[in-house]
Formats: sequence, structure tokens, C-alpha cells
Amino acid sequence: VATLVLFIAGRGVAQVLTNGNLLAFANDGFAVLGKGKLLGVPVQVLLMLAIVLAASWMLRRTVFGRFIVATGANARAAHLAGIPAARIKVAVYALCGALAGLAGLITVSINASSDANQNGLGMELDAIAATAVGGTLLAGGRANIFGTLVGALIIQLMRYTLLAHGVPDAAAMLAKAAIIVVAVWVQKK
Repeated sequence: VATLVLFIAGRGVAQVLTNGNLLAFANDGFAVLGKGKLLGVPVQVLLMLAIVLAASWMLRRTVFGRFIVATGANARAAHLAGIPAARIKVAVYALCGALAGLAGLITVSINASSDANQNGLGMELDAIAATAVGGTLLAGGRANIFGTLVGALIIQLMRYTLLAHGVPDAAAMLAKAAIIVVAVWVQKK
């Protein structure tokens, strides 16, 4: 709930700072982040792969990663086992915030503009859907970074396939919601 409240508050602050107007950017160096290519591969794809590999390695091979999984499974038990669960949660929220900021910068770079009313709208649902479809337990205790990547690809493929066949975006959102419900139902079993 706190995450959603801060999300709404952040969007409100952005709208106040921009007076609800679209801000256009014309910076070639910044455009590389969203539209640039390195050896024919989009920079944003290289960033995604680097983040997926680093996150997967961190979760599986570091003490911090083990602490994250333990805290996600049962924060109280993790605390009783000597894990600084409160600090782990703060660190994870900070890391997620930094990655969300990077995603925002990439989106602004692709669009060459920033619109506080539209940029990032609905991405939280995409993130939940990708995580659930990818096999990460929404209740915590099991994380699958590569599965989340596959889940994100499935969600976006489903959306764009429906849109390509003339299905309205609202119906595509309903399909996405149905996928989340099914994934959560499968996880409960």
C-alpha cells in the first residue's frame, strides 16, 4: 500500500513541477540510452541483460542475495536468525527505486520527452504480471530473475499480439489481469 501511495504522490509531484505539460528533450548523448546501438544491439537490451545477469548472480551467489530471499520468505524468522531484515528491506527498496529510475530515464530517452501524465502508466501492473508469470512467489521466499525476464517477454508478446489483431488496449489489459489471476492461483496450489 505504501508503494502505491508513494507512486501516486510521485506522479502528483511530477505533474505539479511540470504544470502538467509535456517536456521535450533534444540531447543526442541522452538519446543513446534509449535509441542507441552497440555492435547492432540496442543499448537498452544490453542494459537489461547486464541487470538480469547481475541480479541473478547477486541473489544466488552473495550473502546479500541470500538475506533478500530469507527476508522475503519470513522477515521475522530472518531477523531472529540474525539477518538485519529491516536494513535488507530498505536496501532492496533503494535498489528497486534506482532501477525504476533507470527505466524512467530509458523511457524518456526513447520518447525524447517526459509526460508526467502518461510516462510509466500501467508499468506497475506489467511488473507484477511478469513476476507472477515468471514463477517468483508473490508472497516472497523464492525469486527467479530469468523467469521474470521470460514472464516480461510473455506479457509484452501477448499485449502486442492482441493489439496487432485489432483488439482494443482495454481488452489487452483485461487479458493481462487474467494472466496475473491465473499465475497467483497456480502459485497458491
